[in-house]
Parts: sequence; C-alpha cells; structure tokens
Amino acid sequence: MVAANLILGSSVVYWHALGHIPATTLLGYRILVSLATLALTVAALRRTGVLRAALGDRPLLATHLLAAVLICVNWLTFIWASIHGRVIEASLGYLIAPAVTIAVGMLLVREPVSRLRRAALALCLLGIALLITRSGELDWWVFVTIGATWGLYGAVKKQSPADPVTGLTLETAFLAVGVVAVAAFSPYSLALQPPADTSDHVLLALCGLISVVPLWLFSFGAKAITLTVSGFVQYLNPTAQLVIALGVYGQVPSANTFVCFALVWLSLVALVMETVLGERRRRPRDPQPSTELLKGNHRS
Repeated sequence: MVAANLILGSSVVYWHALGHIPATTLLGYRILVSLATLALTVAALRRTGVLRAALGDRPLLATHLLAAVLICVNWLTFIWASIHGRVIEASLGYLIAPAVTIAVGMLLVREPVSRLRRAALALCLLGIALLITRSGELDWWVFVTIGATWGLYGAVKKQSPADPVTGLTLETAFLAVGVVAVAAFSPYSLALQPPADTSDHVLLALCGLISVVPLWLFSFGAKAITLTVSGFVQYLNPTAQLVIALGVYGQVPSANTFVCFALVWLSLVALVMETVLGERRRRPRDPQPSTELLKGNHRS
C-alpha cells in the first residue's frame, strides 16, 4: 500500500509530460494498454482458469463493474488535473479519500465508531467545506471528485473476494469495452494529433505499467489491512503530490487553503492516533508466569 501510494503520487509528472494530448484520449490509451498489460500478466501467471470462473460469478462482476466506473472517473479527473497544473487539487482529493474510506467502514462495514472518530470526521468535513467556499484559487470539483471516487474504490475493493490480478483485469476489461463502444458510435478517436511524436508513443506504451502496478499493489494492500489502516497509509499519495505541486509546478496556495489543509491533516492524525491506541488496548497481554513456575526456575 505504501509503494502504491508513492507511485500514484509521483505519476502526475508522467501525465504532465503528455499534457499536449487531450485527457480523454490519454484515458483511452491508459485503459487499453493496461488491459494488454494485464492480459500478459494473467497468461504468465497461468490464471486464465480463475478469470473464466470469475466471469460466471454475477455478484463479483457487479462489484467490479462498480469499481471500474469509480476508477474511470478517478483516472480521467486525475489526468486532467495533472496536465492542467491543478496538482494541489489532486493532492487534496487524495487527502480527503481516507476520510471517505473510513466513513464507509463506519457506515457500511460497521467498524467501531468512537467519539473521537466522529469529531475527527466532522473536522475533516469542516475543512472540505471551507476549501469549497473560501479557496477561490482552487477548482473544488477536482478534489471532491478525486476524493470521493478513490475513497469509494478502496472500500469496494475491500468487499471483493477476487485476487488482485483477476479483479483488475475484470475492471479494465469493462472499461475497454466502453472505450471501443464510444469510439465506434461517436466522434471520439485515439488518433494522436501534432505535435505528438515518437517519444509520446514510447510514453504511452508505458502507461499500462504506470496504471496497473500501483493498482495491483493497492489491491494487495486493501486485502491485507483494515479499511481504517488503508485510509491512513493513503497519506503518502497526497504528500508526494503536494511536494511536486509546490516544488515542480510552482502552485502557490492561499493562506486559507493552507489552514484548511491543516484542518484535514489534523483530523486524520487524530484518527490515526485513535486507531493505534485502540489496537494496543485490544491486543492481549503476554501471560505472566505463575509463582510456582518462578520458584521452580529459581531452584533449578
């Protein structure tokens, strides 16, 4: 999960390098090249039988169809933000996402809800509301869309029994069918227009790895840890993006944005501390050796 979030956070530089290509075209290439990458992976791992079995499981297909819709909206918004220099907004979106994941865990999975957790989420919502109403230099729809879709995607993936490769292949296949249908029945095209050159084709050939590897790692992480812990580790994604926004893109947020950013951070830090302390309290203590055993050891 750590590696997934660091790769995702740093990928804004990759998409910015392709900024002269429309975001919708980049999304199409991302989906189709990712499917080709996953098909090779499935063949190499000899998991075609598992994939065929998954195609007959309607509830599983429905789960990954929902995940596919969420990741499609997330990808498109993130690509648009990357190529238009709205990296602070993308960073805020991925910072908000853990709160969405935690809220889903509380409401749908019925994870324990303490007073501190309620207060922290309320503080996070306050920070988001102030960002929307007071930070005029930000495109608020970017961070709201990214935060909601990525947070819900993590929660949906947690509910799927499919292994990471199978789940990702199903989702990408759904999206690839959508790309082909749109290209067939609309003016949408994947043709690259000038000034696209050979270097762009090389970069586009890599978008499968850029997309699949972090999502594969994310899927492994989502299976191995709780929704709450998953939300906390996602700190790394927005942190990497914020550093890039300030150091590479030169975005200058307003004082209000910094304050609201701090509110959201504080709310999630409170959630981290509450969870860590709660797990320590629930952890069974090592049994103390009996008095007779101590005496026996002493006589020995």
